[in-house]
Amino acid sequence: MAKSEYRQLKKGYKEEAKERSKQVTLEKKEMRKLPKEEKALKKQEIKQKIESWKEDINATEDKKERKAKKKGYKKYKKIRRRPYVLATWAAIILLLVGSYTNFYMKRTAPLTAEQAEAAEFSKAVAEQVMAESIVLLKNESDFLPLQDTKINVFGAGAAKPVFGGGGAGAIDSSEVDDLYLAFDQQNIEYNTTLYNLYSNFIYDGNASTEPFEKPGKSLMQKLFPNVIGFIPQFTKEMPASELSEDVIKEAVDYSDTALYVISRTGSEAIDLKVEDVRLKQEERDTLDILDANFDHIILLVNTVNAFELGFIEEYENIDSVMWVGAPGKYGTHAIAKALIGDVTPSGKLVDTYAYDVESNPAVINTGNFEYVDENGEGTGRYFTNNLEGIYVGYRYYETFLDDTEYSETVQFPFGYGLSYTDFDWEVVGTAFNDEEISVDVEVTNKGDFAAKDVVQVYFSAPFTEGGIEKASIELGGYAKTSELAPGEAEIVTVTFATNDMASYDQEMEEAWVLEAGDYQIKVARHIRDIVEEFAYNVGETVVMKEDQVTSTEIHNLFEDAAGDLVYLSRSNLEDTFPKAPTEEEYLIPEEVVETVEYTVEPSTEEAPTTGADNGVELADLKGLDYHDPLWEEFLDQFTAKEMVKLVGDGGYWTEPVKRLGVPATTMYDGPASIRSFFESWSSVAFPVGVNMASTWNDELIEQMGVAMGQEAVAYDVDAVYAPSMNMHRSPLGGRNFEYYSEDPYISGKLSAAYTRGLQSTGTVAVFKHFAGNDQETNRAANGLYVWATEQALREIYFKPFEIAVKEGNPYGAMSAFNRIGTTWAGGNRALLTDLLREEWGFEGFVITDAGIGPQGNHFDPHQAIRAGNDLMLAFPINFSWDNKFEKELKQYLEEDEAGTLLGLRNAVHNISYFILQTNKVD
Repeated sequence: MAKSEYRQLKKGYKEEAKERSKQVTLEKKEMRKLPKEEKALKKQEIKQKIESWKEDINATEDKKERKAKKKGYKKYKKIRRRPYVLATWAAIILLLVGSYTNFYMKRTAPLTAEQAEAAEFSKAVAEQVMAESIVLLKNESDFLPLQDTKINVFGAGAAKPVFGGGGAGAIDSSEVDDLYLAFDQQNIEYNTTLYNLYSNFIYDGNASTEPFEKPGKSLMQKLFPNVIGFIPQFTKEMPASELSEDVIKEAVDYSDTALYVISRTGSEAIDLKVEDVRLKQEERDTLDILDANFDHIILLVNTVNAFELGFIEEYENIDSVMWVGAPGKYGTHAIAKALIGDVTPSGKLVDTYAYDVESNPAVINTGNFEYVDENGEGTGRYFTNNLEGIYVGYRYYETFLDDTEYSETVQFPFGYGLSYTDFDWEVVGTAFNDEEISVDVEVTNKGDFAAKDVVQVYFSAPFTEGGIEKASIELGGYAKTSELAPGEAEIVTVTFATNDMASYDQEMEEAWVLEAGDYQIKVARHIRDIVEEFAYNVGETVVMKEDQVTSTEIHNLFEDAAGDLVYLSRSNLEDTFPKAPTEEEYLIPEEVVETVEYTVEPSTEEAPTTGADNGVELADLKGLDYHDPLWEEFLDQFTAKEMVKLVGDGGYWTEPVKRLGVPATTMYDGPASIRSFFESWSSVAFPVGVNMASTWNDELIEQMGVAMGQEAVAYDVDAVYAPSMNMHRSPLGGRNFEYYSEDPYISGKLSAAYTRGLQSTGTVAVFKHFAGNDQETNRAANGLYVWATEQALREIYFKPFEIAVKEGNPYGAMSAFNRIGTTWAGGNRALLTDLLREEWGFEGFVITDAGIGPQGNHFDPHQAIRAGNDLMLAFPINFSWDNKFEKELKQYLEEDEAGTLLGLRNAVHNISYFILQTNKVD
């Protein structure tokens, strides 16, 4: 049979199939009218016709014709199935639409009354935090506050400021109050041509003066704003060449004042480069134009790292400079109010601002340093040498530079900040004894603006060449006044423990030592502006062999963390000044090679009881001491399987053990805003950590903790991964926005205040990252090897955590990715048990940082639980199957049953104790 004949046959049989289908449809329609018995007969008749048709097809001898008939039959079947297929697809589409609609409605649902009330309180506190964090760096001829509120606003950062940072400490910036909205509400008039120009450039990449239409939120921003917020938003400056002569002429005619915004952000996982904290060419070109055309320039420094600001001395017409940090969701309103004088800046710097950031001795050892093997090949093991020792930030500049060098090196000292008003200070009382140092200062507002002021008290300890390393000056305490009206006075008292002036002696005593001699107590406006100075004599050296709170014996715990390196010494600057790693120091040390893999040494202890039936539920332990004997009966009841699940499967939650009355909990990211990676909601976004610190106001930050805690309760969140209190070791730190300061004392005091406020609501504070996570580069690449002296660890890097534990009593802690020396922080028993729990008295649970994918490759759950790390943060989605940590724990139960069970039991105790501190258990 020819192909054309076959195609004709096939077409004919398909047409026949259509007719048959129509006939069947008609017969079935008629069939519905028949009585029940006749209907059954008719149905059988139709079925028989179809069977006969199939038999006829199969009986056809010619293969081509039989194939053509089969095509016709398939056409018939397809036609008959079509209504069912369409109905099925319709049902699927309806299901998907319904599910999406439900998902969308949940994601975009309005706040509940409780959430809205909590958010309103947070909004008020957040604006106050921002108002008190603004630092006025320059104000020539008292140009600010503005007398004429008509201004030209320049800078891409004005159109899209930095509101927060990137990563876990980020915020949802899709719904923030921008600068222009704040200006509108404060009746600050601005040039709309410039507004259109910069806004079009930022949002469309097109520098046009056409009227700008702000785009609405994208679907991703509506449904997954926290995923979008996780990614840092870098602001690229518009080329100055886009500022045409006509635009500038119009601006000059509009106002003689230009406000210029410079913006920089920071982020988790990325440290900054030196050029990131320097003026870029596009910015310098813009400033050249502004300085040539405007009588007055106001600079808003919208940056989160200490920025090189030496350029402001090059431009004659820069009258005022205001550091604003990252203002969060509502902070722009405080900026606008500060410009017009409704807010008087009262913030003080918490970092030293140097003309050249590379003058900071930590910078040369900040970045990407990889160990190599004997063949010069990379090993995948990275390190950072904290060779500056205890001389971090101002401790270096104040100790090692003479007055001439200092003035050439440091532009704005630690604690610096101007005001619109003038304050008179008078020291009206002092009390110095072996218990405490206390200073009373009467502060009087002698100016024309209501304002707050900060009294700072520093101390200088006696130093002996070749003895214990000591900075020449350290912050001892501080206090902020209430808002003082013009002419109003207030006495503020600054108090700190005398023993806080002790130094850690790692060489001889292995203890805190308050050496005999004269201690200079300095009452100051900032570290370089001493108002009055007193001497306090310590007659005999005091050696503190026991912790002052817990009475636990103190001794060196981290001697191996120093490695074989030379650290900066006040006794020998020339030979000890930090240098970049030598070729020899890149060669992987033997102690690193030996500890690359964690090895289990099976325990010889007796395995604990499991699976007992004691009838004790978690609620029975509410209000009992951590060491109460009833805990043993409770813990005896857990099975190994239950413990593995509870310990190994942590993310943003803890798993329930219903039969023992252990509820599930939720834990979300902080510290500026409570948020979960895959949730659509987030709490009010506060200004970032460096802003919080710049308030120098413990009471306000405690109120912030209360506000965030109330929002947590409204969203049914039990714990927040906050506060973040690592150090600004280097001005290039990627998460300096999230951390407080280069000074450990103010970092610890503010962390304690935040913790007290948060936990007063039944929401647990989980401080982070304990400890040494002061660099983002390579932090999670098999665990960055951090080398530092025991003294530096205790006095600088651990000190904020110590203060927070002893004064804030947090019930949660997050360990860090990095290593202290060769030992991963999350598996470091000296850190998590000997120091944190036994020496400092911490009672609560410790969770790892996010061991997601390769960044958690060096996390070992057995090492963790034996060290005192209780919960493994595995993945932000809770799957039904075992994650890698659960699988590994089950394997360890076979290799080391007793040791693994003991570690699990201890971890379950700590997790359960934490749960009791939340609102989950009545």
